[in-house]
Order: sequence, then C-alpha cells, then structure tokens
Amino acid sequence: MHAPVCFDFNATTPVDERVLRAMLPFLTGEWGNAFSHDHLYGWAAAEAVEEARRQVIDALNVPANGVAIMSGATEALTTVIRSYFGYHGWYRKKIITCATEHDAVLVPSRHLCARTGVALEILPTDRAGRVDLDRLRDSLAPAPASLVALMAANNEIGTIHPMCEIAEIVHAAGGLFLCDTTQAIGKLHFDFEASGADFATVSAHKIYGPKGVGALLIRNGLDDEIEPLILGGGQERGVRGGTLNVPGIVGLGEACRLVQEKIEEDVPRMERLRDRLEDGILSQVPEVWINGDQSNRLCNTSNLGFKGIDGRTLIRDMHDIAVSTRSACSSGHSGPSHVLKAIGLSDEDAYSCIRFSLGRFTTQVEIDYTIDKVVASVHKLRRFKSVRA
Repeated sequence: MHAPVCFDFNATTPVDERVLRAMLPFLTGEWGNAFSHDHLYGWAAAEAVEEARRQVIDALNVPANGVAIMSGATEALTTVIRSYFGYHGWYRKKIITCATEHDAVLVPSRHLCARTGVALEILPTDRAGRVDLDRLRDSLAPAPASLVALMAANNEIGTIHPMCEIAEIVHAAGGLFLCDTTQAIGKLHFDFEASGADFATVSAHKIYGPKGVGALLIRNGLDDEIEPLILGGGQERGVRGGTLNVPGIVGLGEACRLVQEKIEEDVPRMERLRDRLEDGILSQVPEVWINGDQSNRLCNTSNLGFKGIDGRTLIRDMHDIAVSTRSACSSGHSGPSHVLKAIGLSDEDAYSCIRFSLGRFTTQVEIDYTIDKVVASVHKLRRFKSVRA
C-alpha cells in the first residue's frame, strides 16, 4: 500500500486508465474541431462526440436527443435555473429546494431571488437529511409554476432522496423537477427515464473521467425550456455555445460506459468496505456517530462525528489520510458545513465531523490502515485535551 490514502472520492476521482486510453487519440492524431464539417478531421471528431453521446444515453437511459454537453454539473444546474426564470414574468414563478442542497443550486437560486424578486423556498430536512414530502406538496399548492431542485443523493452525508416520489408530487402540481444526480451516478442504479426527473446532471470527474466536462440530461419535449448561458456558434443544438472539448467528451462517454459495466460490482463492494470502516472505528472509539440516513444512503459515503475533537485537527494528525470536513466546493467558506447545520448539529459538533468517501479503487488494506490511524489519532487528541483541561 502506498500512502497517502485517499478517502475523498466524492470530491473528485482519478481518471480510469481505460478512459484515458479512449481520450488519448483525440489529444494528438485525431485533433479536429467537431464543428468543422468540410474535412476528415472534423468528421472524425464529430463522430467521436456522437459516439460518446450514445454511450451516455445507453448507460443512463436518456432520450435520444436528451444529452447536452456542458463543462460539468454546476453549469448544467445554473443553465436550468436561469432558463426557468427567463427574463420576465418572475413574479409568477418560484423555486423550491432544500437546506442540504449543494451550493451549485443554492447560490444561483439565492442570486436570482435577490436580483429579480422571484420566490424562493428552502425546505428544512430532518436529522437524517430527509425532506418532508407533505411539506413539499404544501409548498407547491399555492405556486404551481414552480421549479423543484432536489439532489438525488447528498454529497456530504450520502442521504438518498426518493426521486420517483418527488417527481410524482412535482408533476401532479404542474411543476418541473431538476435533480442534481452528480453524486448518485455510479453509486446507485440510476435510470433517467425511470427517475421521473425533467432535468438531471452528470460530471465526468465524479465517475473516473476528466475534469471540465459533463452533461445536462433533458426529458423529451423540454428542449424549449432551455436558454443557453453561453451563446456562440450554435453547438449542442443551441443549448450551449463554444468549441466542443472532444477528448473530454470521449472521456465522459467511456466513463459512463464503465459505470454501466461496473455498477453491479462497485456498489456492493464499496458498501461492504464502508461498513467495515465504520464498524472498525465505532467498535474502538466511544462517542462517535454517523450522520445521514443510515438505512438509505450512498454505498461509499460515511460522515462521522467525533465528540469533542476538531475535525481539521484530526485530519492534520492523520497526515497521510486524505479526507474532508465538507464539500470541496465549499471548503473555502468560513463556518461549519451548511449541510451539517441543516440537519441540526451544533457548531461544535459540526466542526467535529469528517467525511470518508470511498472509490472504485479503494482496498480493504487501505480501510484497515485508516481504521488504525483514526483510532490512534482520536485517542491521542482526547488524551491531550484531557491533560490540558
């Protein structure tokens, strides 16, 4: 085993070697612009893009014209939110989300609310990070022209939302359902058509593909709801302008193909290793708790609280274990995790939490090494704290 050991796969993943091999020809020999329609280089690039699009469609069960390539999930989410509100009629529209949502939804929603006065409702969650579906129904009743933005699975605590039930509630009220599926793909069985979502997202770098490329998934008949954030040459059927990142798109397609191929193997293996990690720590360290819905969470995610221990101090003491205290996208913010605060933790308890997120390449040897490191560091820090007291 080689240190450091990474348990931060919810932040990003390494590029799978099979993905890299698929990409390499389009970085050197096949380097054409997919919008160059007059010669072989452009034709080869365009063909590669469409093959990658087919791989995404097949892996995630998306309608034939339902994949719009973007730079990642953040752009895809902002595109839908901004498109829904448009440039007029704001007073007739509302967005509904929840307090544990990713900043990629919360920040643009709050921004548009502040700039336009459009209605915004942020639903609370319970201690496990679950949304009250009756509360959602009540919120939709007076405002049928609503966009509901709720993630499939939480990136910090792993809690899984019931996508199909949410979709039924939203559609019964005449609304649209935007589902951030960035963390769900590859960690649970995801079928876009079956989910009921009107829009969903994928980022290649979360599924062992390259950074800087992803896709917006669009239900049939909803293309007209999308107004591009980036205008230009008419790429992606006018949904997103700009020269296509052919190597990245090829990597996205291959990463999605591998998700489909590996899902039956990856999910139970990561769940088994996650449970081994938790059992090993909880059996040896008192006053440790698990955040999130323990009966319905991502197979790879374990968010643990260590009573009386500052999580950042614990991470520094375990210097060769790469873990996090919060989402990578909000790690530059001051204050405790907004997700942990939303589920009811005090500031002190929120600061004591660490997220362990496993990946496709995590081994049992790494799990056992990490258990020993966590146990030793927590006991050491608690002894030091008791001496100082």
